[in-house]
Amino acid sequence: MLYQKGATVFAEIYDQPRAWREVMGYLSTRREELTAWFKAQNFGQVIYLACSDSLNMAMSASRVTHLVAGLNSVALPASEVLFGRRAPYDSRIKTLVLVLARTDEAEEVAWAIQKLRTLDPRAQIMAVHSGEPPQEGLVHQGMTLPDIQEESRIGTRSVSSLLLAALVLVSWLSNREVLWNELQRLPDLLAARFKAWQARTQQMVQSKPNHVVFLGSGPYYGIASQAALTMREMTALPCDQHYFLEYRYGAYVSLTNLMAVVGLISNTFRVAEEKVLSDLAVTRSFRVALIEEATDSFRGRADELLELKSGVSEISRIVLMLPALQLMAFYAAVARGINPDRPKHLEHQVLKLKERPDAQVGS
Repeated sequence: MLYQKGATVFAEIYDQPRAWREVMGYLSTRREELTAWFKAQNFGQVIYLACSDSLNMAMSASRVTHLVAGLNSVALPASEVLFGRRAPYDSRIKTLVLVLARTDEAEEVAWAIQKLRTLDPRAQIMAVHSGEPPQEGLVHQGMTLPDIQEESRIGTRSVSSLLLAALVLVSWLSNREVLWNELQRLPDLLAARFKAWQARTQQMVQSKPNHVVFLGSGPYYGIASQAALTMREMTALPCDQHYFLEYRYGAYVSLTNLMAVVGLISNTFRVAEEKVLSDLAVTRSFRVALIEEATDSFRGRADELLELKSGVSEISRIVLMLPALQLMAFYAAVARGINPDRPKHLEHQVLKLKERPDAQVGS
């Protein structure tokens, strides 16, 4: 291990191929049961419920659910559900509530599940989580992902594993065998690409920007949000996330030569996204493109390229982007002399609600 500082976080980032293989192995044992359950329930919409890191994964998964399964889908913060007076969706439609939760998010999410069951008793609730399972009887289907919770404060392998599991469920829900087969390839693809990404991300952060902006479209917006959160937690740098093509409308005017912009390039919006990132040269900011493979015409139009070269669809690629962005945040912290294992700015406790909100349903 080259870095004594951050050794735990680095090991957890590098452990993701192992974690993903175990998650896929566990999910395979549940496939027959859950595909039969999905078919029998015939859901008309999927509502994701989560908080913190898991909420960003839920935002990506909900967009994928709509794109792949053609179902209405939205991601809801557990904290907002706690204070709701009615179900925050059309409860006349047969609803699957898919809960994503890491161990440190469990209490607030459990409260939200209890509240939602009073708001919509007909909803079927499935929980995908790390750590302790939800209270018995609280959910209709539960999935405890094996050995993914981190020792450190930074969410890495548990976050990516939750997203991977959500996409597997979407592939079964929509009966997309091609997606399921592609997702099974991701652990080996990640293991094969890690060293190349490590070298590139280490080089990218040497400019030491004082502010980082992440841009993403569609399912990539949730990944951009998670990248901003991870960078903030590891480095204490100010970070923002924006919808890629909406960034043209004035938000970019605060960029300076001391700031960096990281664009997550999709296939669907590729031409427009490449043009936006290229046009941001006028701000003199440091522009990084995270892309499957750059065309000759795009090379030179960004300051740095991180090419994934995964050979998978843009849907599966969102999972692979997470470890690359985690490495970027890790090396940015090391370059600034911060220990990612014990960042002083994270020594404070999470701000929690003083008490559980009243679960009574209003009219």
